Parts: sequence; structure tokens; C-alpha cells
Amino acid sequence: MKVRESSGAEIHWISQNENKEKWFECKLNLIDFSIEKTTDEEKALFIQSLIRAAAQLNSDFLSQWKKYRVVAQLEFDSGWGWGSSSTLITNIAHWADLSPFELYFETQNGSGYDVAAAIASGPVLYQKKEDELSFEGFDINPDLLNQSYVFYQGKKSDSAKAVKAWGENKRWSVKDVERVSDMSRTIAGGCGVEEAIRIFKEHENLISGLVGLPVIQDKYPEFGEGVVKSLGAWGGDFALALHPDQVFVEQYFEQRSVDTWFRLTDIILID
Repeated sequence: MKVRESSGAEIHWISQNENKEKWFECKLNLIDFSIEKTTDEEKALFIQSLIRAAAQLNSDFLSQWKKYRVVAQLEFDSGWGWGSSSTLITNIAHWADLSPFELYFETQNGSGYDVAAAIASGPVLYQKKEDELSFEGFDINPDLLNQSYVFYQGKKSDSAKAVKAWGENKRWSVKDVERVSDMSRTIAGGCGVEEAIRIFKEHENLISGLVGLPVIQDKYPEFGEGVVKSLGAWGGDFALALHPDQVFVEQYFEQRSVDTWFRLTDIILID
């Protein structure tokens, strides 16, 4: 995200896709952040809510009469998700000299783990309690990393709706939370491929029972001794594929005409 200042009294927001083509634009009045012009009302309202909250949290932010031209460029297909909203919140927070978590919890209802992912330089263990949160990095087993794939399932899930549905869900117990935490710690402890497959299957079954939706692997019955695991909002966007045989995975994608897939090592940031 790049910000350029000039004379005036407005925020001119431009969003570009991975090819630097404009796919969204809006103009906000600097006095009350009202929307003066936009190509998409819903997206403009989201930008407006973030800018307004940032100004309320930091009274010095945008206190000078200037025209701010903001260009936010995606580095991937906008339909993929990939934490574009949390990255946007993080970028605006940095612009406003705020903690990304401060802006996130002022405007969103999720756990904040995606903000932790946006500012992390590798895998993290994240935990949010009633009045505190913590996250720490860890070193993942190289074998597990090298044999993990992610692939696009062909549809974008609405994370906000998924979070709302989870918030209305009263099925989970403290025991469930503790078990999921144990699974996360096992992965962070350096477990190998076989144990990770077992853990991911258990995790899928546990969450399936809590959200009342089918296990995603039911859609991929031929995956055999490997596992297909949900990522992000349950059942949508990308999924993770892990199998002892890397050749099998790539042949499987080809046979099922999966066009968009990546080795995890090709797309993650590891310091």
C-alpha cells in the first residue's frame, strides 16, 4: 500500500489487482469520511469503517488538510482470499501509527489470528483469551513443509459470515479447545508427515462436529492415505493437501483438473 500526499481535502482510494489494473475506487471526504464517489458501495463502506476507526483511535491521523492518494495492490487473484482483509487492516494501522490488533478489534469480530499471520515472518501459535492474546513463532518440520500443498476449490468463502456463524455456535467446550491446542503444539513440536496426517484428520472431524458441516475430505475420497484439510472459512477458498507421496498429489491435481495449486514452500514467507 502506497500513500501520496498533495493539496486538497479528501482520501482517494484505488485498489489494483495483481496486474496493476484498477478494480475498485472510492473517494472519502476528509471532514467526516463520507463517501463522495465509489465503484462499489460495500467495499467503500469497509474502507470508510477502517479509516474512521483509525482516526478515532489516533486523533493525529489525517488531522492535516491534504489530499491522500492511496494505492493498494494485491499480489494474487482477489478471489483467493489469502488474508487480504487482515493485510489491509494491518497496512492502514501502520499508516495511522496504530497496533494492527487495536484497529482489528475495533472494527472486526474475529479472533485476530489472521492479523498475527499478516505481521509474522513464519509459522505462529496464536491464542486469544478473554482479556489477552499471545502468539509465538516456531520452526516447522522441513519434511512436513515440503510435502504440503494448497489448492483452490473454485469458490470464495465469506470469512465475516463464517465468524458470525461460529460466534452463534454454542457446541464447543473447553475440552475441545484444549484438544485443538494440543494438536497445534504437536505440529509446532516438529512432528512428521504421518503424524500430521493423523492430526489433521482428527482436527477435521472435531471441527466438522462443532460447525455441523461435512468433513471436506468427503469431496476427495480418492486421496487415500493422505488428507485434505479445510483452511480459513470452513469448506471454501483453499484447502491443504498432504500425502506421503508427492508425485501422487501432483498427479491427483492433474486428473481432477485442479488448475490453481501451489507447493506450500512456494508461497509462504519463512525468515
